[in-house]
Amino acid sequence: MKATPLLLILITIFAGCEKTGPLSVSEVIPGGCAINKGESAKSIETNEDKVSYSFVDGDLDIFVGFNATCCSTYHTSSQIQGDSILIRINISEPGMCNCICYYTYDFKFKGTGENYKYKVTVDDYLAFTGIINP
Repeated sequence: MKATPLLLILITIFAGCEKTGPLSVSEVIPGGCAINKGESAKSIETNEDKVSYSFVDGDLDIFVGFNATCCSTYHTSSQIQGDSILIRINISEPGMCNCICYYTYDFKFKGTGENYKYKVTVDDYLAFTGIINP
């Protein structure tokens, strides 16, 4: 009977060491000009167009930042096809403000999975590709 507590401890330890399950889309968090519209958007500074990724608490985050005309509205979509993550950010309403500001979107995915390729397109004028190595 003494082996039973030891067995439970070993099962708990090994269960905690398992890799996170398959990658799945969790949420998209807009930032920068994506949440600051109108006059307040003019105070936002521009930055480098970029895509970066990180792992937070065992999950994958993909950050997208780009410069575009102020006051625009965008819609996003993301999907996983095989070993590829496809992210699209498309304009749904063009901005009529006379300024440029920085839009950000943080795409959150549950899990880390294996190596993935990513392709991010922003309104067909910006494209980023790369490989994610967990």
